[in-house]
Amino acid sequence: MKTFTTKAVTAAILSSLSLSAAADLYQVEEIPTADNFRHSFARDINAQNFVVGVSRLPETAEIDFERLGIEDPDTLTDEQIVNFIRNLANESTSNTQQQRIGLNQAFYFDTTTQAVEPIPPTGEQWADSTDSFFYSINNANSAVGYSTAPYELIEYTYTDGDGEEQTQEYFVSDFITRGVWFNNGEVTQVTPPETQYLGGETALMDINDSGLAAGYASVAVSPLAEERIADCTPEDEETIVTKPVQVCAWETWFALKNSTANNIEPFTYSFYSRRSSGSFGANRSIYDVRGFLWQLDASGNVIGEPQQLGTLMPREEEDENDFSSYAYTVNNNGIAGGQSWTYHPDLDAIKMPAIFVEGEALAVTEDTKYRWGSVNDINDNNVATGYLAEVISSKLRTTGFIYSVDNEQLTTLPGFFTGSSTVANAINDDGIVVGTGEVEATLATRDRAGFMFDSTEEGAEFINLNDTISCDAPYNIIEANSINDSGVIVATALKAEEYTDSEGETQTRDVVVTVKLDPSAADGELNDCTQQENRVERQGASLGLGTLLGFMGLGALISVFRRKSKINS
Repeated sequence: MKTFTTKAVTAAILSSLSLSAAADLYQVEEIPTADNFRHSFARDINAQNFVVGVSRLPETAEIDFERLGIEDPDTLTDEQIVNFIRNLANESTSNTQQQRIGLNQAFYFDTTTQAVEPIPPTGEQWADSTDSFFYSINNANSAVGYSTAPYELIEYTYTDGDGEEQTQEYFVSDFITRGVWFNNGEVTQVTPPETQYLGGETALMDINDSGLAAGYASVAVSPLAEERIADCTPEDEETIVTKPVQVCAWETWFALKNSTANNIEPFTYSFYSRRSSGSFGANRSIYDVRGFLWQLDASGNVIGEPQQLGTLMPREEEDENDFSSYAYTVNNNGIAGGQSWTYHPDLDAIKMPAIFVEGEALAVTEDTKYRWGSVNDINDNNVATGYLAEVISSKLRTTGFIYSVDNEQLTTLPGFFTGSSTVANAINDDGIVVGTGEVEATLATRDRAGFMFDSTEEGAEFINLNDTISCDAPYNIIEANSINDSGVIVATALKAEEYTDSEGETQTRDVVVTVKLDPSAADGELNDCTQQENRVERQGASLGLGTLLGFMGLGALISVFRRKSKINS
């Protein structure tokens, strides 16, 4: 096995760049991307301004080139190696006989950026084969998220039609995901009630200051999955079974996980769409999943029995698909929010926003004009925020909202313009909402920008965060991910980066970076950078935003893996 390292060469760019001006509303600081990763996606920030998120696209990985039929890997360029890493990604390949590589690794930033591998390989398990994600950090500096399991290579022997023994190799893992807790180098996991076939799945998506964690876990195998997996071991003894049940079950899970919501209108285009069709990712499973609340102690261990959360409606008798709920956020009052499958009178099964109080799932709205949605965050005033999908101007668009749990009042957000697809990601205790929205009404492929909106102020302006920082800043802020009660925002931005190609030539590409926005002096005002030549172009073509940013952005549209606040890949 041979290890290759690709090396991006940046030109005079400091790992932590701080730019400010007297007139700016915010000072912007770049959070250094973890070593060996090209991109960095923000997820959450706490009161100490510690940040967690996800690093993406490793530039070093152990690749078994012999298995790929590459006789002379020394002739490959750095970018060809990176393309191999992409093609071997867990999230994209259904080939169980192919090496698997994780593209994503959790990061934790206090004063430096730490890449965290919560579940490292042991024994015969392969290096670089897990994906991990951090989504939340509380004010005790405890981070939560989830990790996939490392893969290992097994042999399976069967007898073919000629009576000859045949041996095949397959990559398998012990489970789909485990929710993880991390603090001061220590890691704990939470396990699901149901582990049959593939080891089950859990995720921790948020944690409040008392250690109450919100997430989801597998509770049963769905009726449809039971039928499909039964076909993996036919009763007819004459049938030749060429793969183990675990592999057959995994292939069923992978197909369900990548399924789309074909019963609702597709998007024309959006970087949070699953693929070119623009459909919402249904992200189904072989398991029925339920939202859960786990009480964790100061060491991350579960105390007492976890609380299982309900669904907005019971599963209909004829529905054999998985039927699930998911908790993505919980406040310090113990009220959670997230998403649940339910039924639309004309569209059959859809996912809609849910509030969870004492285990019961409560609808944010029952208006049938909405086709999809999620609660992404809830503050300590019991005001939730998220998005709803509806048809606007003959196109399916997302609309941000806030919802008062105490008053049972839903208010939609204005957006940058009528028909702008908007997703609200977070809300602090002062009612400041942040997220992402479309900013170009006239383009077929609309550009996006991170926004800030004061939901407590009547007639408040919908603020493009690119207008709150210096026009000289080398960033295009495409999404605001979280905001703490001091008004500090953590966001995701595009930045141009220079690197040296295989011919020794200097090239430029866009990378995704995490930035922190600190409120500046009180006399700051919005900038008008539209005429500035040095503002980063809002296209990101070199990244392929329909896939890369789509994977990591936007409030819980939930694709490749389910997650707290943001989306489809």
